[in-house]
Amino acid sequence: MGRHAEAVEATITAAGGAITGKHLALCELVRTLAEQCDAAGPEGPGTRLAGTYLTAVRTLNAVIAAAPAQAGKPRNGLAAVRGIHNAAAKPQARKAAGQ
Repeated sequence: MGRHAEAVEATITAAGGAITGKHLALCELVRTLAEQCDAAGPEGPGTRLAGTYLTAVRTLNAVIAAAPAQAGKPRNGLAAVRGIHNAAAKPQARKAAGQ
């Protein structure tokens, strides 16, 4: 696997849930173009192939960027206050217990 193919696989893997079934054709296109760029040899890919690859990579990155960020479980206000309250109470409870 060449540099371009490795970079594409790393990008797709890092995207996680941002890439769904409807993006599989785009992923395969980017993979194919990356393999062609890697196979181009020391002279590098031609202008047309490089431009097509760049456009496909930009499109893939736009799909990834447009996906909502995956955050942890959202906390409501009460849970946040309890978390703060419990964190403040723990050191006092340790002092009272003699630890």
